[in-house]
Amino acid sequence: MDVQQVLEGLEAWRLSVLTSLFVMATLILMAVEHSLKDRTILVTGGAVRIGRSIVLALANAGADIVVHARRSRAEADALVALLRQQNRRAWRVTGDLAAPAGPADVFSAAIHAAGRLDGLVNNASIFARKPLAQCTQADFDAAWQINALAPMLLTRLLAEHVAQRSGKSSVPVAGVVNLLDQRIAHASVGCMPYLVSKQALAAFTQSAAAELAPGLTVNAVAPGAVLLPVGSEGREPAGVAPLGRHATPEQVAAAVVFLLANPAITGQILYVDGGQHLGGAQ
Repeated sequence: MDVQQVLEGLEAWRLSVLTSLFVMATLILMAVEHSLKDRTILVTGGAVRIGRSIVLALANAGADIVVHARRSRAEADALVALLRQQNRRAWRVTGDLAAPAGPADVFSAAIHAAGRLDGLVNNASIFARKPLAQCTQADFDAAWQINALAPMLLTRLLAEHVAQRSGKSSVPVAGVVNLLDQRIAHASVGCMPYLVSKQALAAFTQSAAAELAPGLTVNAVAPGAVLLPVGSEGREPAGVAPLGRHATPEQVAAAVVFLLANPAITGQILYVDGGQHLGGAQ
C-alpha cells in the first residue's frame, strides 16, 4: 500500500467519523427538543430573568407552559404570546404566593387554564441583603412564605393532582425542580432570612424526593451569580468562580430541563455556579 492509498484511507475514516458525530449530535438535539413533549409545566416567577429563560428552554424541549407572575403581568403576557407563535400551548396565571391561600389559588388557576400539570418549577423567590442585626420577624416571615413554604405547598398539590389523575404509579409521571442558591453549601453572611429559607427548601427537596417516589421526582438547581437584580439598588459583586466564569441563565435553564426530563434522577441538588459552592464564606 503506497502513501496515497494510506492518505485516502485516512480521509475516508475521517469523513466517516465526522458523519457519525453529526448523526449523533442531531439525534441528541432531537431528543432534547422533544424530551418534554406533551408535558405541561407550571413555572412560578416565570415572566422575567432566569424564570423566562427556564420557560423558553422547557418550551424548546416540547413542554406546554403555565407562566406564573405576580407583578410582571405584561412581561408574562408577552412571553405567552411568543410561545403560542412557536406552536406551544401557554397560559398566564397570577397570584401572590405569600398570601395564606396564594399557592393553592395559583395551582388551581393553573389546572383551570391548562387542564392538567405534569411538572412544577419553583422559581419565584425574594432576596434582600441585610445584616442579621437589622432583620425583623417580617423579613424572616416573607422569605419563608415565598422561598420555602410556597414551593412545599405547590409540590404537595402537584403530588395530590398526579395521584388523583394516575393513581399509585410505579414509575415517575411528574417532576418538580426547586431553584436554590449556591450559598446553601457554606456559611454566607448578610442575607440570613433568604439563606435559611433556601436551606429549608434544600432539605425539603431531598425528603420530598424520598416520600413522593416513585410517582414524582423532586430535584433542585442551585445557581451562583447569574444576573444582577433589576435597578441599581441591591447590586453585589458576583464573587469568585473556580471555573473562571459564571453560569448564564440559559445554562441554569438547561439544568432544569435535564432534571425534569430524566426519570432516573431524584433528590439531587445540581449546582450550576462555575464552582462557587466549593469556596468559603461569602
